[in-house]
Amino acid sequence: KKPGQVNVLMVGTGEYTTGYVGGTKADSDKGAGVVALTMFDLRRRSKVNRVGMCGVNGKKFPGIRQHMQTNIGIVYADMDLTCE
Repeated sequence: KKPGQVNVLMVGTGEYTTGYVGGTKADSDKGAGVVALTMFDLRRRSKVNRVGMCGVNGKKFPGIRQHMQTNIGIVYADMDLTCE
């Protein structure tokens, strides 16, 4: 961790956070999410260190990770999508 970096916990895994709704990309302007995309960009800029995600029970996490790879990782350069 570099000086000034913060660790982030995203509470909630829905449309606004991840863009993942009902097992697929949100049918809105938030298909890539807002919060996660912003946190990954801030990590790319060395402002954020660790990113955590908190949902109800974790069952959606594999789908969310795949969704983020498809809608953020492939689209935006140099994004570390690692989440805990």
